[in-house]
Amino acid sequence: MPDLTVVGAQWGDEGKGKVVDCLSRTARLVVRYQGGPNAGHTVRARGRETILHQVPSGILSPGAKCVIGCGCVVDPELLAEELAGLARAGVRTRGRLVVDGRAHLIMRWHRRLDRLREERAGAGRIGTTGRGIGPVSTDKVDRVGIRAADLLDEDAFQAKFKRNLAAANWLLMEKFRADPIPQRRLMADCWQATRPLAAMVGDGGALVNEALENGRRVLFEGAQGVHLDIDLGTYPYVTCSSTGVNGVASGVGVSPLWLTEAVGVVKAYTTRVGEGPFPTELAGAEGDTLRVLGGEFGATTGRARRCGWFDAGLVRSSVRYNRFTALALTKLDVLDSLVEIPLATGYRLRPQAGETRGGVVEHFDATRAARLEPLYETMTGWRTPTGHCRSWRELPLAARRYVRRLEELVECPVALVSIGSDREQIIEVKKGALQWLKSG
Repeated sequence: MPDLTVVGAQWGDEGKGKVVDCLSRTARLVVRYQGGPNAGHTVRARGRETILHQVPSGILSPGAKCVIGCGCVVDPELLAEELAGLARAGVRTRGRLVVDGRAHLIMRWHRRLDRLREERAGAGRIGTTGRGIGPVSTDKVDRVGIRAADLLDEDAFQAKFKRNLAAANWLLMEKFRADPIPQRRLMADCWQATRPLAAMVGDGGALVNEALENGRRVLFEGAQGVHLDIDLGTYPYVTCSSTGVNGVASGVGVSPLWLTEAVGVVKAYTTRVGEGPFPTELAGAEGDTLRVLGGEFGATTGRARRCGWFDAGLVRSSVRYNRFTALALTKLDVLDSLVEIPLATGYRLRPQAGETRGGVVEHFDATRAARLEPLYETMTGWRTPTGHCRSWRELPLAARRYVRRLEELVECPVALVSIGSDREQIIEVKKGALQWLKSG
């Protein structure tokens, strides 16, 4: 199997970085197909923690070349900082990273507009990362955006820069009653900051197609999660791109007929950052306990994540949308100390006015999320550390039963289980569940 897609199957922060790091060791290309610096993929190896926002997680696999696809949005200043951090850590990136020329660029005014919109929204805020994703996506759809390829032509870049900054300043002054951004110094700063990126601009889609046509192994890396998808997610509390397998074709420039295997990454419980519905959310002490045990604070913003029990209906919907070959279950070790572990098997739909009953719902429905009441069953905890386990049989029996029950409920096999933050703390559950692992 020459390709594999890795997708977050909840609301992001599932541990995709670690899973991609594990699976990319035999990849020739690792390709980010959507998202931007709002992502935060964390990999821990040999006592060192690396947080990647825009660079594909495969950059930590020396044999892999990386592509930032046309479906991504790129902040050139933050990317330069990220690359400098990798260099200090001894990670070679020169000649190993290509930025598709069709990817749109985030400028400083996008970040400022994003933050002002959130501040002014008050109780109606979405809970964005403030990284400028919404405003740059607005420019993209409005067909006025600045793309990476514009960095190869200084005159074209400056013309678009002046036009877009003027439009942004109008919004700042007229809509937000804020001070405008001075043009001359900002243009000089941005042009200087984008020089390292210009050397990486190329045709990422052609590179990926050539690799697939020649049978080379390509791993597609998603950001955020299925239920933050612009179309399928809990709108308006979503991101601005297609986060599932559906985003690969347009976010890279390949035919969907190439795609053969997909892994959905899920936590052994559920978390969410920002606003929006969350049926299994735990309030008070229970939520605080899970947050502390799991270290649930955002890699990008540092915000505390909302925490809750595993939601089978949520993941079951992700499996339906993406036809996952298998799942990678992360943070099972976070549950090690619990005596009992509730998990939601489905939902009761609260009746609307005039209805006598609402019925039972098996799949998460974003359009009726506010009416979903989770139905729980309780599993016995294992109360034994699992971080030392290196095989499926070494896991406590109760932990294995928990994993098997999740498989039954979401109707998808679990291929990998992560039981710690280090890159080596990951177990292959069943040999051959993924052709990618079998053929690597």
